[in-house]
Amino acid sequence: MLVRYRQDYQKIALGLLSLVADLRKNNRFMEELDRATANDWPIFLWKDMDDSHFIGIVILEIGDYYILVRRLSFTPSERTGHNIFSLLSAIHDQYSDKRLLGTLTTQPIISMWERNNE
Repeated sequence: MLVRYRQDYQKIALGLLSLVADLRKNNRFMEELDRATANDWPIFLWKDMDDSHFIGIVILEIGDYYILVRRLSFTPSERTGHNIFSLLSAIHDQYSDKRLLGTLTTQPIISMWERNNE
């Protein structure tokens, strides 16, 4: 289930962003979160329906005709196609009038999701 980020989820968001290799290597998770909030990019946490724990995070950029998935991270035990595809489907449902796009890092995942939904 998609849950919009709010300030009291900051530690959870930082923990999930710390799982992104290039952010972890340079210790930039707080910088990434600050950049997303400064640019008013939507941040969503993904909540596991079975045990109500947050298991993923996505940072989006909204354009006129597209949704750009800038960052996507899941806990190691929850990096399954099912969870990732469910999150992308929820984003697509929320922004159904826009096309889902990715960065160089996230586009392969989005392409797999698109092929799965054809």
